[in-house]
Amino acid sequence: MGTRMIRRLIRSRQQELVELAASLIRIPSENPSFDFKKRSAEIGRHISQYLAAKGFLITEHRRSESTPVTMVCDAPLTGVSGPRLLFCGHTDVVPAGDRSQWTFDPFSGEIRDGMLLGRGASDMKGGLASMIFVAGLLQELAPNLNLKGSLAIIASPDEESGGIEVATLLDQGLITGEACLIGEPTYPYNPIVGEKSMAWMRVTIPGQPGHGSQQPISGISAIRRGAAVVEALASLWNLKAKPPAELGQLLYNTEWFLSQRLENPMLSQLLYRPSYNPGVIRGGAHVNVVADKCIIDVDIRVPFGMTPAFVLDFARNLVSSVAPGAVIEPIIPFNSPNWTLEHRPIVRDIELGIQRVLGMEEPIFSTLLLGSSDARHFRLHGIDTVLYGPGLQHTIHGYDERVSVESLVESSEMYAEMAVNYLR
Repeated sequence: MGTRMIRRLIRSRQQELVELAASLIRIPSENPSFDFKKRSAEIGRHISQYLAAKGFLITEHRRSESTPVTMVCDAPLTGVSGPRLLFCGHTDVVPAGDRSQWTFDPFSGEIRDGMLLGRGASDMKGGLASMIFVAGLLQELAPNLNLKGSLAIIASPDEESGGIEVATLLDQGLITGEACLIGEPTYPYNPIVGEKSMAWMRVTIPGQPGHGSQQPISGISAIRRGAAVVEALASLWNLKAKPPAELGQLLYNTEWFLSQRLENPMLSQLLYRPSYNPGVIRGGAHVNVVADKCIIDVDIRVPFGMTPAFVLDFARNLVSSVAPGAVIEPIIPFNSPNWTLEHRPIVRDIELGIQRVLGMEEPIFSTLLLGSSDARHFRLHGIDTVLYGPGLQHTIHGYDERVSVESLVESSEMYAEMAVNYLR
C-alpha cells in the first residue's frame, strides 16, 4: 500500500476525524480553571479510549496527586525494530474569557460553513485530533505498509503553563524517541524547526506602608516603584544577539516569511532582540493604603545567540537601578534557544509531505518561531522536533476560535506521508 491509498482512506473517513476533533473541543480543559485537573483527566481518558480500541498500549503518568495526568499511547506497529517517532499535542487551552464576546458556544464543537468552531480548534485540538486519527490508521495498516519501529502519541496536559509535565517525563527517561512532530498551528507551507527561549521572570518590589493621604511625603509605594521597573525593563530591547552561523538559511527564510507572508517586516527584529511583556501586575491591599509590595510577572523571549542567564543578569541590573532591594527570579526553569536543522530526516520528510499534498504553488521551507512551545523540552534531550499543524492564526487565544475542516484533512494527509516515510 502506498501513501496515496492512505490519503484516499483519510478522505473517505474524514467524518471520524472531524467528530474526534469536535469531541475534544467539547471538553473545556481551560488552563487555568477551577476544574482544570478534572477536565484534563477527562480528555486524557477520552484519547486513551479511542486509541486503546485501535490496539495502542496506554500509560498514565502523574508527578503527584495535585498535578494533571500525561498520557503516553504506544502503537507497536509491526513489532519490527526501528526508529521511534513521537506525535505530541497539548490538551489544555487558554480560558475562553468573556462568553458574551463569542458568536457561538466556545465549547460546542459545532461545524458551520466548513469550519470547526470552539476554543482549542486551532490551538491545538484540531492538530492533536489529526495526529491521533493518523496514528490509529497507521497502527491499523502497519503490516501493509511494512512500517518499522514504533509510534507514540503524547497528550501533554499543561503546555499553556510551561509544559512541566512532559519536561519531567523526558528528564526521567519515561519519554524517549528519535524524532517528534508537534501539531501546533503553523502556516501550510512552513513547518517550524526552532524557537526563541522562554524566560518568564517575577519581580518582587518592596515598599513601606502608610496612609494613602500622606503620599508621597510618607511611605514608599511599591506600586510606584513597580511602574519605574516596568519602564526600565523596556531597555531589554536595546540588546542584540549574534546568532550562530548554522542558522543563516533559517534566519533568511524566516525574515522573508515575516516580511512577505505576514506582511510585517518589523517582526524580523524579534529574531535578534529579546521581546518584553509585563503581563501581570499585583500589589496593594486597599486604595487608601500605601502598597508595601508589588509583584510583576514578565514574559521575555530570548533570541538566537543569546543566553537566558545573560538576559536575567541584565534585567537584574535594570531593576536594581530604579528599585533597590527588588528581587527578580525565574518563574519556570529557563531553556536556551533551540532548533532542529533543515537536513534532519523529520524536517525533510514533513517538507516532502507538504509538497505531495499541497503541491508547489508556493515555496516550501522551514522557519523559526518568535515564541516558544513544548518542542524545547524534546530538543533538550536530543530529539529532532518539528511543529506543523492546522489553524487560523488570527483566532488563536482570541474570541471565535476556529479551524477549517479541509485543513484538518490536509494536515492528516501530511502527517501520514511524513510518518510512513520516516518509519520505513
